[in-house]
Amino acid sequence: MSIIKIKDAANIPSDQLEDWGTPKTIGESICQLRGLFISEKEDGSEAGIWECTPGKFTREVMHAELTTFLTGRCIFHPEKGDPIEIDAGDVLFFPENSKGTWEIIETVRKAYLMYHYSPNVA
Repeated sequence: MSIIKIKDAANIPSDQLEDWGTPKTIGESICQLRGLFISEKEDGSEAGIWECTPGKFTREVMHAELTTFLTGRCIFHPEKGDPIEIDAGDVLFFPENSKGTWEIIETVRKAYLMYHYSPNVA
């Protein structure tokens, strides 16, 4: 596989991203998901660009995830713990099985890497 460069990922027009449908929205605002797959592996690992319009929904991804927020503003409400306010420029790591609710306030775009995390056991 060769190196892939995505120029100015924060400013790709939304209509140039793939339509990924809608998540199981909580409340009246129906979120719209869009994105771009950069890499996908048979084990479910993937990297890409993800965008979501305002609304609330439950996080259903159970892989570990490292993500950099490129645009927007949101709050992640973990199943356990205090809400996490997220702005463009923030980087988050979600351990496997991180459950909670996304509350998208302003359309969010992020670059992400999801993978199976297997810590070394000594």
